[in-house]
Amino acid sequence: MGQEVPKIFQFCHQTIAALAKAEYAELSLRLFLQGALVADHAGFSNAETVAYEFMSQAFALYEDEISDSKAQLAAITLIISTFEQMSCFGEENHEPLRTQCALAASKLLKKPDQCRAVVVCSHLFWSGKSREAEGGECRDSKRVTECLKKAVRIANQCMDSTIQVQLFVEVLNRYLYYFENKADTVTVTVINQLLEKIREDLPGLEGTDETELIRKHFESTISHVQLKKESPDEDSPSYEEIRI
Repeated sequence: MGQEVPKIFQFCHQTIAALAKAEYAELSLRLFLQGALVADHAGFSNAETVAYEFMSQAFALYEDEISDSKAQLAAITLIISTFEQMSCFGEENHEPLRTQCALAASKLLKKPDQCRAVVVCSHLFWSGKSREAEGGECRDSKRVTECLKKAVRIANQCMDSTIQVQLFVEVLNRYLYYFENKADTVTVTVINQLLEKIREDLPGLEGTDETELIRKHFESTISHVQLKKESPDEDSPSYEEIRI
């Protein structure tokens, strides 16, 4: 049984590579990622090596074959979310993969895509699973904060004010997620600054359906914070100093 499993993965690898050569890049990328996940769950002796090979092939396809901006965002998001679920990697392999994800996210053509991908990438430094990490998950709040700050900088570079505010609200929600999960570098000060920025810019947007959706999203976020203030949880940090 031990020898059969690697042979199966070798056959799958060859088959997916043939599909890639036949110009089925997006399908092949998904199959390589699926193969990496299966190797991770199978837990055979050299599962980490096989999973790393499948992940690296998915990255190669992403970099060489995926050129449409929408397809790139979908692909890098899928790569990041797949990688986040995997637990077979030691730090030697986990670190270059998560760094590659962060680099790819920041190189997307469109600023809103960059912003959203970098935000998603922050989870690799928090709930990403490395065998050497204490508790099994990275919990690197410093790198998380670096990702979130970078996302805010990218959002600031967007010329469309409506998209800019929408991105600020999305990043705010991610800040609150990490604050709630006790990431020690995510501070009330930063959250209040982002809240103030949104409150300044939101009233100046044109009255469109898109703006109304952004407003509702922001109001839902404020309602969540208000609820946390009124019904504090013993296991959660205090929301008292967050200005809503």
